[in-house]
Amino acid sequence: MKITITKKLLEKYPNANFIGIVVKNIINEKQNKELEKEKRKIEEAIRKKIKNPSEIKLVKDYNKFFNKFGKTVPIQYQLESIIKGKPIPPVSGVVEVLFMEEMNDVVMLSGHDLSSLKDEIVFDLSDGSEKYIKINQKEQAIKPEDIVLKQNNEVITSLLYGPDFSTRITEDSKDALYIFWFNEKISKKEIDKYINNLKKYIEIISVKETKIEMIYGCEEMEVGKSEKDYIVTPWEVKGDVDYNKLIQEFGTKPITNKLLKRIEKHAGKVHHFLTRKIFFSHRDMDFILDQYEKGNKFALYTGRGPSGTTHIGHLIPWIFTKWLQDKFGVELYFQIVDDEKFLVKDLTLEQTTAYGYDNALDLIALGFDPKKTKIIINTEYSKTLYRIALKIAKKITFSQARAVFGFTNESNIGIIFYTSMQGAPCFLPSVLKKKNVPVLIPAAIDQDAYWRGIARDVAPKLGYYKPAQLHCRFLPGLGGISEDGKMSSSQAHTTIWTTDTPEQVKKKIMKYAFSGGQDTIENHRKHGGNPDIDVSYQWLTFFEEDDKKLEKIYHDYKSGKLLTGELKQILIDKLNKFLANHQKKREEAKKNIEKFMLRD
Repeated sequence: MKITITKKLLEKYPNANFIGIVVKNIINEKQNKELEKEKRKIEEAIRKKIKNPSEIKLVKDYNKFFNKFGKTVPIQYQLESIIKGKPIPPVSGVVEVLFMEEMNDVVMLSGHDLSSLKDEIVFDLSDGSEKYIKINQKEQAIKPEDIVLKQNNEVITSLLYGPDFSTRITEDSKDALYIFWFNEKISKKEIDKYINNLKKYIEIISVKETKIEMIYGCEEMEVGKSEKDYIVTPWEVKGDVDYNKLIQEFGTKPITNKLLKRIEKHAGKVHHFLTRKIFFSHRDMDFILDQYEKGNKFALYTGRGPSGTTHIGHLIPWIFTKWLQDKFGVELYFQIVDDEKFLVKDLTLEQTTAYGYDNALDLIALGFDPKKTKIIINTEYSKTLYRIALKIAKKITFSQARAVFGFTNESNIGIIFYTSMQGAPCFLPSVLKKKNVPVLIPAAIDQDAYWRGIARDVAPKLGYYKPAQLHCRFLPGLGGISEDGKMSSSQAHTTIWTTDTPEQVKKKIMKYAFSGGQDTIENHRKHGGNPDIDVSYQWLTFFEEDDKKLEKIYHDYKSGKLLTGELKQILIDKLNKFLANHQKKREEAKKNIEKFMLRD
């Protein structure tokens, strides 16, 4: 299903936020004993904790919208009714879970029979000319500037008046669409909590065949643009990733000039990965610097999932991590997750561990300090890690892990527990040092879910600092950003491996690197190329450190002075020079690898 939002709605209500949940194949019985028990718990909690519903923050937020129209948000009246002794109304399971979540977390939801919906629905700003039929079968005129949901340009839900009759959930409904409506800004953490609670109630009316699909981020879409235009998960990255939208979707913060100045104060100079926004997002970097300025040094933590040879895209966060180690004089804990790759790939454990040792050579070749760098291979450092992972696992429910990672009944139990193993190094420095050590994780943003949904959630429960993060963009595959999303080991012909020969590097770039040039030399000289879509230029933004050189390449290519073949050759020379040095140090690392290994 595709959910979109109009530009005029966002211009009027810039904080508007809508989260959809599609649920297929649920039991919609009239009375469910488990639901009844949960309803009584919710009612009891409301009567115990809430004295004046109008003072609840979310009620106030919703009323900022409703009061403009001389109305009060219905949730306020519903809570007042429960406080006076009335129950959450019995209807049918599919509707009741909606009511329960509304009352439990004081949020506004609409529910729709999925079979009555088309493939695309649109959130829009009413112009005051629309009418629709409410659930009570009465016609309702829409007020100007009401937020509405439309199907085929017909209103099916109004924030002021609720859902329409045509998409109502009936006793025969087995598939549903639930939508959270927010007219004021709300954090990703809060949204995740509401979603997890709704899922908890849905599970009561679920069967083995029930499927739940999240539709995140529709608040950031333009009309006609699908949320599926790109995918970013710990296991898959596809499409032309919009990093500004990811900041909103994942609830991170952009790296600001103010933050760069604080980093520069201690580092002396800011890395070009920061100034060029290759590292573009963070969580709690301010806290890390606060602690550092108090004399409480942080530890670095990043890692590698060893499913094959290292490619040059894997090196991006490591190169930056090396810079952080040098500038701040801190330790690095590097986790090689041979267990995870065994669990999710068609590889033996012996293969993933062997790849782990091979990948470690690429880390060492970058010049990390052996006295301050500790490489962990999960299956070989399990005695210490497992004890930490157990403490994490005890604080994480399966429901929470499933909400974060999308686990299903078909997911093997190993990968479910593994999420605790990946969180363990966040607290390992504190365990080894026997004091609370701040931890900073430089990594690509696709790994964010592990820290957002697991480690950061349990840290306070275990008495540790929440791990901070710095997120980087992906190095695109040679075939182009929109095609590959990032460089991928599964696309060997568009991937540069750290072990490639100069001839292989040249052949791949010349043959496969997506060009922003014109179709002929004559047209290119006349009209110039487009460096913003040219992969060779995009790669140089990562690997050419000299800003003046990069700027000259940009303008020469755009003017037509520099041809596509010449631009590719600049990249080839740059990469081959880098790889010649890297491969030499990689060979030397074979003699020294044990100096870096953390053993228990």
